[in-house]
Amino acid sequence: MNLVLDGVSVARGGQPVVREVTLTAAAGQVTVLLGPNGAGKTTLLEAVSGVVPVRAGRITLGGDDLTAWPRTRRARRGLAHVEQGRTVFAALTARENLELVAVDAVGRALAVFPELEARLGVRAGQLSGGEQQMLVLARALVASPAALLLDEMSLGLAPGVVRRLLPVIRTLAGDGMAVLLVEQFAHAALALADAAYVLSRGAITYGGAPGPLRASDDALRRAYLGDGP
Repeated sequence: MNLVLDGVSVARGGQPVVREVTLTAAAGQVTVLLGPNGAGKTTLLEAVSGVVPVRAGRITLGGDDLTAWPRTRRARRGLAHVEQGRTVFAALTARENLELVAVDAVGRALAVFPELEARLGVRAGQLSGGEQQMLVLARALVASPAALLLDEMSLGLAPGVVRRLLPVIRTLAGDGMAVLLVEQFAHAALALADAAYVLSRGAITYGGAPGPLRASDDALRRAYLGDGP
């Protein structure tokens, strides 16, 4: 299923944060959303998943208009959102975190992240940052979403952990999922992207193939500054 945003605008505290964003995260592809801090990337993902309302525009998944749906209904339709901060249930074990989603979640999670097997009985709050991120990702994936929103997956993680996680995203897209990835490591994200957008000052300044941004740091810099590709 394609996830499509058409002219989406979002405000916080009455002030515009995101303005008329149009983009498509296609099924079977990794779509990367880049931009400087404060550009509105997190706010945009929160609007897509229903954490905050949209001021204008339309959000569809597989042709269904989600714009006015509550967050729980969007999740049941197949939209998963992995937010910043590795939001594990700290007092529960890794196993219990997974089993909150589905009774067969553990086996499916270990198929993606076998590293978690030895940590299933450990409280999630005691896992390392990388293990927590694997757990959060696994918890989202065992729900078999049609579209996955990932917000700064690598935040606070060692480069080696990031290198472990990024290929998983590529595999998920290869299995047919639509992945919309917000990522601070621009070059690493662009290396696995099928499509790329840059958000600057709340507006899209680049949208299209990732090649031009991969090939030129200057093009990426201009897009971050809002000067186009």
